[in-house]
Amino acid sequence: MPELLLPVGTREMLEAAVNNGADAVYFGVPHWNARGRTEDFSFEEVRDMIRYARIRGVRTFLAMNVLVFERELQELPEFLEKLISLEPDAFIIQDIGLARLIRAICPNQEIHASTQMTLASAEGVNAVKSIGFNRAVLARELSLKEIASIKAATDLELEVFIHGALCVSYSGQCLTSENFGGRSANRGQCAQSCRLPYRIFVDGKEYRDTDAQYLFSPHDLCALPKLKELEEIGVDSLKVEGRLKSPEYVAAVSRAYRKALNGTSLEAKDMEPLEVLFSRGLTTGFLEGDNHQELVDGTFSNHHGLFLGTVVKIDRGHVIIGLDSAISDVAPSAQSGSSGMFPRPGDGILFENAPLGISVGSRLYAAQVTHLPHAKRGDPKLLKLKFGREFDTRQIAAGMKVYRNDSPALERELRKTFTEREQMMRLPIHMTLSGKIGEALKLSVYDTPRNTVEVISDFILEEARNKGNSGNDAEKALRELAQKELSALSSTAYILKNLEIQVDRNAFIPGKLLRTLRQNAIEKLDEKRTEWKPLNPSAEAGKAFLNNTRVKFKSGTDYASAVSAAIPKARSAQPTISVLVRSPDQVAALEGLAIDRVIMDFDWGVKYDDSLQQIRELGFKAGMATLRIHKPGESHYLKNILRLAPDFALVRNLGALSILKESGIPLTGDYSLNAANSASYDWLLSQGLSTLHPSWDLNSTQLFDLLDNIDGTRLELTLHQYMPAFHSEYCAFARALTTGRRFPECGKICTKHRVEILDHKGERHFLQSDAECRNTLFVGKPQSALKLLPRLRSAGVNHFRLEMLTEDAETVRRKVLIYTQAIQGKIAIEEAIREAGIQEKYGLSEGQLFNESTWQDRKK
Repeated sequence: MPELLLPVGTREMLEAAVNNGADAVYFGVPHWNARGRTEDFSFEEVRDMIRYARIRGVRTFLAMNVLVFERELQELPEFLEKLISLEPDAFIIQDIGLARLIRAICPNQEIHASTQMTLASAEGVNAVKSIGFNRAVLARELSLKEIASIKAATDLELEVFIHGALCVSYSGQCLTSENFGGRSANRGQCAQSCRLPYRIFVDGKEYRDTDAQYLFSPHDLCALPKLKELEEIGVDSLKVEGRLKSPEYVAAVSRAYRKALNGTSLEAKDMEPLEVLFSRGLTTGFLEGDNHQELVDGTFSNHHGLFLGTVVKIDRGHVIIGLDSAISDVAPSAQSGSSGMFPRPGDGILFENAPLGISVGSRLYAAQVTHLPHAKRGDPKLLKLKFGREFDTRQIAAGMKVYRNDSPALERELRKTFTEREQMMRLPIHMTLSGKIGEALKLSVYDTPRNTVEVISDFILEEARNKGNSGNDAEKALRELAQKELSALSSTAYILKNLEIQVDRNAFIPGKLLRTLRQNAIEKLDEKRTEWKPLNPSAEAGKAFLNNTRVKFKSGTDYASAVSAAIPKARSAQPTISVLVRSPDQVAALEGLAIDRVIMDFDWGVKYDDSLQQIRELGFKAGMATLRIHKPGESHYLKNILRLAPDFALVRNLGALSILKESGIPLTGDYSLNAANSASYDWLLSQGLSTLHPSWDLNSTQLFDLLDNIDGTRLELTLHQYMPAFHSEYCAFARALTTGRRFPECGKICTKHRVEILDHKGERHFLQSDAECRNTLFVGKPQSALKLLPRLRSAGVNHFRLEMLTEDAETVRRKVLIYTQAIQGKIAIEEAIREAGIQEKYGLSEGQLFNESTWQDRKK
């Protein structure tokens, strides 16, 4: 049976998960985790939580799933040594450098590759296995078929999300919060930009024939209908999202999935809290493949709860609704009591007219199943909702949708599962009380034969002075006393299942002695259950690893023969300029310009052959970019690279790197590999990359900290580009402009129109698709790093990139000319920036590189 893994953001959430069936829990590391708004536990709290869970047989994973910058990495060895000493079962890690540092400090510490690593293929999974990861948390965008394909091609443990919020963007590839709000999702500070309203412009005109105002806000995931299939595939761990949710939510989700995994049929009362406590509407996400119409409702983005039905009429201060079929099937009759999923007094009721932007809520006073006059057999059941006098029902109109989005009564019931001792889950234990008159009394306790403890009293058993009772009576009295004292376990993790008494009949045993034996035995059993293998973490070993990495860079050590061939030994200071084009029409515009390389990154169906030849005829080296995501069955574009044998390839994911590294084609790495520190750079370069672009999560200070500890000639930086925000499996083109669920039902609408998205700040952004129909929302105002050019050159950086998007040939030429002249020193940087800004439809930005602001912690 797969592991059931629950989220923990507070101590109460831990207790809720443990007492409702979790096999494992995950929570944030003090000061470090990908949910910046969760409670920050102290080291002592973490130690206590790990102990609490381990006694009860629940594993604990510490989430440190963020990118780590260079200065932070150098300061982490002592912190990690202290953290590993707390004895967590595993760490959940995004950053390659951090994973390597943990391995250096403690080679036997278990580490899991976070979903933030964007692992979507067996090749990517096996790549992180080579780093030393024990488990991979797969991308949420995979179907059951794709998960099965990965499982068949790796022996690494696999973890899959089964419940909770879905991100519209691939985790680890979302720069939206960073671009729109200056807060990085890769640093635990997601601003939930996907939940905001957007307006759509098609070919320059606002598109109003859609209800998808919240175009990028997916429904929530619920994999209960697919649980059996995930088990059959052999998924090792089933993960629930929700460290920012409530303890009651965790209790409800834990309980439902534990029942399902145990083979017990779920009832309406099991499903009820999954929607009422927090839900944006439940779907199976991508598990059944793409369904862009079902994934995103588009009319709302926040918690709505359980859909009850639609308003039929307002009758003398009451609201009558036609019940949704899912509720109607389990609704009680007018004479019966309440039923699962049926609203209760005090519940929160939401009325909504999404097209008109009307949303009204109130507490429910009473609900009653009713019917209209002349109702026919088979007509939908009706529900009369009664509210307090303060609620003005004149706000409500027929046709409004009705949701049940809160239930204090339901929360109270769930809360009892982890606060009332009678309802808490307990481990059954067996006890044997033994002793002879004249000898010490012994108590043996075990939960499994492996976990057996024994305690011996200091008291020597004496014969009872009162021998008036018969032997049977004495034996009965002793059993009653022992049962009473030894079963008093309500404050522990255990419940007495069986008690065996092997004591002389006439022995005198004080009750206090039994209580002391019980307390000592339980303490020993707790210690037995929390025994941990000695790991002996060493901060000094971590420091040595980091120092060796720095020395390797400074000594100019080559990483692979392919790399040494790709980089001239002389390491010329002459800058190498690459231009990325997204259309064959842009290639001709580069003729005669002072650039060295052209990277082709074309859309679906566009052939590379002619453009490859054209680029070479222009005297430039021709490169091809991989996609940012690699999934099972998607190696054809990599085979095309191998077939065409370009002069180099731009690698954007670990799966592609794994496939191409032995090809003999020179490789360069892109920002999507999320290299943020020297230890990450070291490993990625060792895989055959000649140069590597840093993660866009770095600002200029962090970038130059990195350059202090690596070889600057191995770093490439883009001086001009439209920053990617969302990068999504979900197709906004199909959802908003068609009724198609997936390709080819969409009619390739993305190839027929130019779509721009207007955000809440009034800024426009460009929506583009790639060769696998994935969408990228590019920030409308491009980013320029020209101001950093002098410092970059001083740091040894001589590889620069310029990225185009949808510009026509003339605009491409003007832009590239401005930048090449600036790089060559023919025009001043300030003049180049001014000229470049003139070329842009929505202006020019300095972007995240110049963002030195500090995110304010909402918890303080």
